[in-house]
Amino acid sequence: MILTLALVILTGVILTTLTYKNKKLCGYIAFISVLIINIIILKIVFKVFSSETPLTASFPLFSIPSIGASLLVSVDKLSAIFLALIGLVSLIATLYSIDYMEIYKKESLVRFYPILLLFIGGMLGVVCVFDLFFFFVVWEFMTLASYFLVIYEKEDPVALKAGFKYFLMTHIATALMFIAGLILQSYTGSFSFTAISEAINTVSFSNPVLLHIILALFFIGFATKAGVYPFGVWLPDAHPAAPSGISAILSGIMIKMGIYGILRIFLYILPSTSSHSLIWGEIIATFGVASALIGSFSALIQKDSKRLLAFSSIGQIGYIVLAIGIGISLLKNYPVIATISVIAGLFHMINHALFKSLLFLNAGSILYKTNTRDLNKLGGLWSAMPYTTATAVIASLSISGFPPFNGFVSKWLIYQVSILGGRGMPLYYIFGIIAIFASALTVAYLLKFLSTAFLGDLPEKMEVSLKEVTLNMNIAQYILAFLCILLGLFPLVPLSLIYLSLSGSQLGSHLLQFSYLFGNGRNGVNVLLNGNPVGIWRPLFMFFIFLICLLLVYLISKSCGSKKRAVPVWYCGEEYPVDIVRYRASSFYLPVAEVFERWFLLFPPVKGVEKPETIYKILDFDKIFYYPFFNFVVNLTERIRKIHAGIPQIYMLWQIAGIFLAILILFSFVR
Repeated sequence: MILTLALVILTGVILTTLTYKNKKLCGYIAFISVLIINIIILKIVFKVFSSETPLTASFPLFSIPSIGASLLVSVDKLSAIFLALIGLVSLIATLYSIDYMEIYKKESLVRFYPILLLFIGGMLGVVCVFDLFFFFVVWEFMTLASYFLVIYEKEDPVALKAGFKYFLMTHIATALMFIAGLILQSYTGSFSFTAISEAINTVSFSNPVLLHIILALFFIGFATKAGVYPFGVWLPDAHPAAPSGISAILSGIMIKMGIYGILRIFLYILPSTSSHSLIWGEIIATFGVASALIGSFSALIQKDSKRLLAFSSIGQIGYIVLAIGIGISLLKNYPVIATISVIAGLFHMINHALFKSLLFLNAGSILYKTNTRDLNKLGGLWSAMPYTTATAVIASLSISGFPPFNGFVSKWLIYQVSILGGRGMPLYYIFGIIAIFASALTVAYLLKFLSTAFLGDLPEKMEVSLKEVTLNMNIAQYILAFLCILLGLFPLVPLSLIYLSLSGSQLGSHLLQFSYLFGNGRNGVNVLLNGNPVGIWRPLFMFFIFLICLLLVYLISKSCGSKKRAVPVWYCGEEYPVDIVRYRASSFYLPVAEVFERWFLLFPPVKGVEKPETIYKILDFDKIFYYPFFNFVVNLTERIRKIHAGIPQIYMLWQIAGIFLAILILFSFVR
């Protein structure tokens, strides 16, 4: 089936390359290709979850015996979950892009759909390859394809700069991981995941310091791809630069490849008996809670809709990493809490793939109709785009953790494990409180997004003919909105699948029956510890209560018989244009900035608040790490450019100098 997947992707690439001049035809060919990919993925997922063993190819597709590398394809239950996510979000984003890509009048689709299919193929390869060497090969293939999609607007200097930053930072991270892989390969002579696990076990006893270095290299590499603060500072630039369908894939699933890597190394390969799990679990959880807090604060101050959502991804990834880190740290001493924690993190990962993809599509719909991402220039879109508004409200309530939507269940579970984990590690109590506060910030910046974009009156400069987006774009938004509701009402289904996926991890020997963790009620979730409920949630019951409350509000409003009337706002007797008195996006964070700037230092200066320059510089990781390297590369290329003076005699001198240097190097090896 894996070979069939590759054949479908290759066929789709060829057909979209041949038909790129016909935009609609090219888009539908890409959509049909991804639809076929999803059908194959569903068969693979069903077969994997129906079997006790992974679905593994009978022989390697390619081997390099000299370094012990084999292209072995294998799909276990964890891979199957990621496969399903990749297929679903890619299908919806491709459907959305059929009409959305019409806004790019100057760009050719030959640089979009073929690369999109290769990008999807790269992500599928990442979760199917069980050899570390070829894992890095498909990882780089995925990164390269996504880079070309980020810089799709090749004439836009902002997109090119964002793409270069993304390319540079992710490749440095990959180089660090490859160094770690080479060190481990030197112990066993093989890159297979089994051999890597044996090498880690050997190093943990013979050289613990070296193992900490290896694990640090892996974590930095995967955290960079996942967008964990401070390693993911590329994300707020790259995601807004890409077309909105690609932004949905980047945030919805590609950054989850970093989560997949963290799980593979720290939960599947690193032995559970090692004390390194405790240490690195705490480190991972610490970065997670920092990412949740700082990402949420940073999102609050943005006025660019897609940039706001990109920072939000850093914050939400923090929740996922926090839960996984707590699970890894408690793996040895509190396996039951560790199991619930990892399940909570993976459930939030699935939920984030749905509601964040939907929010990026909502932002894309706004851009498609208004040609702006600036929230200060928007408003009143609910009247012109009611369906987009409805789906944006569902996505916003989901990511904010409002019941009965899917984001509530996963966040509620994360809060639960933070409290339960605090028994073994009191610091987790504090992490839980910070996570709850970050969730309040999430409500604030999503309220800002909804209010400035959809509520109020349309700006005077907006076209009167502004209307809803196309059917394809709306269907894509409907599907994701429906799934946000469905997973919120029936959370036991995804929780049970995630539970099954952990059977091959280090938790496998400690797994209790699913009913001993979450109860056996079909209509709710019971968090159980030693058979005693520590948390109960009944989503269907609460959903009906919610509907009854809405019905009561409606009946009361109708029973009063009062008529609605629209009147201008009173401005003390003087009339002002609506655009002058409009509540701007920047107005939402001013009260928070005045209170928290001295501590969190993420906000633009507020009048009367002194800005501590030293700490600002410490937290500016772009200026510390990225810009110095960027300037070095620019200066180096500028000096190389000056060598090309256009004078033949100078070229001859360089050739003579090069030959002379080559002779010196050659003789230096002669003894």
